[in-house]
This record gives sequence, structure tokens and C-alpha cells, in this order.
Amino acid sequence: MRSGRTLLVVSIITRAGVVLLLCFLALLTNYHNLKQAYNNPRLVELSEGRPMRVFYEKTDALFSAFGDPAEEAQKNGGMTWSIRIGGIPFTDPVAALSVLVKSHRWELGFGLGLIIPLSLALLFGRVFCAYVCPASLLFFTISRIRRLVAKFFWLPECSLHRGFCWGILAGGLITALWIGHGVWTLALPYFALGQTLFHGIAYGGISFSLGSLVVFGLLDLMMGRQFTCRYVCPTGRLLGAIGSRSVFALRHQAGDCVDTCTSCIDVCPMKVQPKFDETRDCSMCGECLTICPTRCLSIGLRKPLSKVDSISCHE
Repeated sequence: MRSGRTLLVVSIITRAGVVLLLCFLALLTNYHNLKQAYNNPRLVELSEGRPMRVFYEKTDALFSAFGDPAEEAQKNGGMTWSIRIGGIPFTDPVAALSVLVKSHRWELGFGLGLIIPLSLALLFGRVFCAYVCPASLLFFTISRIRRLVAKFFWLPECSLHRGFCWGILAGGLITALWIGHGVWTLALPYFALGQTLFHGIAYGGISFSLGSLVVFGLLDLMMGRQFTCRYVCPTGRLLGAIGSRSVFALRHQAGDCVDTCTSCIDVCPMKVQPKFDETRDCSMCGECLTICPTRCLSIGLRKPLSKVDSISCHE
């Protein structure tokens, strides 16, 4: 139970950290412009005001610790689509597919950025949704609001076929051939959030992506808890498929489980059923560990396939 709460807290902290990182990367645009235009704190203050001078000096001091500040700042940039942190690239798998379909090739750094997200999926499954995706923190909050509203009003709990996400992915890739990669602001919640933050902070304007974000939020509030993560976001579905046989997984001790208890199924935001050892799309958020009355759930090395499972997989 304590481990479940720990995972929940860690997931909130890491996703909040990603949101702050996106805000910082958006502010870096201002730093780059000020560095090129003035390269002097006093001139920055005269032109942009005292707060911007403080930001400029703090950012300058941060990157100066690693070398030339202008060069070091260039090693960090991007949004959720493709980000560099300290020169290390992180690339969204859907972005990689979209670029490959449209351009038929990847730049070396862009392709190498797939190593970390794919490795995380192969090791831990769909943990991107619970520990990295900044939009899922919004949906996590909305699910709590939905729970409160449901005490006073009836709210439906809708579901769609798992293939719906694959349809969005295929449709997005086809559409990207004609109108470009911007189509993903309509289909990827974290991309919409990143665009909204970037336009608001870097340019002081409202992005078209804000409308997409509002739609995603309303879907979660009116259609079902974390509905967008489960049925709309193609990145989550793709990473869930890649990590379907991850090294680490949610484990269920049947001997300790209460036959009539369905707490883990009821609380799971991804509609995973640990009680029946159905853990595909598990994001290891820890909610089921928190509520399990007998502590029969844990996270560890994935159990090997039984003979029955092996036969069913081949079928």
C-alpha cells in the first residue's frame, strides 16, 4: 500500500517536472533572442525590464557552469515532439513514424532520440503515460474532479474498441502527407499541451492547440476517466503494444486475492484487470497497489507465459 502511494507521488512529481521543463524550454527562446540581440544584462534590463534581466542572468549562470552559455543553451530545446536535454535527444515514436512517412528518412539525432522512449517501453511497458506525459497530469486532475461531480450527477463511463487509436494513428499519418505534421496537435494531447505552453510563454499568444486541449479535457470529464489516454492517444497505444511483454510488470498473487474483490479493476484509470492477470497497457501508476486490501499486487519481473497462455497467443 505504501509502495502504491510512493509511485503515485513520484508520477505526479515527474509529470509536473516535465511541465516545468517545457515552460523552461519555451523561455529559452527568449534567452536565445536576448543573447543574440544584446549579450549584456544591463541592455536587457533597459529593453525588457528588470524581471527579464534576472531571468537572463540566472540562465546565463546556469549554462556557464557547463561551458559557453550560448553553445550550451543550444543543446537544449524543442517540445514534446522532439526534445534535446543536455544534447541528449528524445523523440516521440509517433513523430518518428510521421517524419518517416513524409520524408522517408530520419536525421541521425532524431532517430537516436527513439532509444530512450523505446527502452522504457520494453523494460516497463506503458510508463510514459503515468510518469512522462504532461497532458496525463491534466487528465489525472480531471479524473479527481469527475469523481467529485459524479457524487451529485450521473456521468457515463464510455468505452471504445482498442483499434480506435490505431485508426487515429493511421489517419494522422495519411493526413500528415498532405498538410504536414501539425495535424498531430489535433490527435496528441501532450503535443497540444506543449504547443499551448510554447506559444503562450515564448510569444505571449494563444495557440490553436488550446482548442484541442479543451476538447481532450471535456472528453475525459464527460465520457470517462482518462478516456483520452485509453482510446484517443495513439502514442499510448503504440507504446503499450511495444511494451506488452515488458521485462517488468504488475504481478498478481492469486492465492492472496479475495475472490469477490474487484478494487484493482475499479480503480485502474487504464481499465487494466490485474485480478485476471490482464496487464496490457498498465502504466504502473500505483493506484491498484494503493487500494488492494490484501497487498496481493506488486511490481517485479514479468511472470513467464504459462502453457495455456502460450497456446492462446499462438492461436
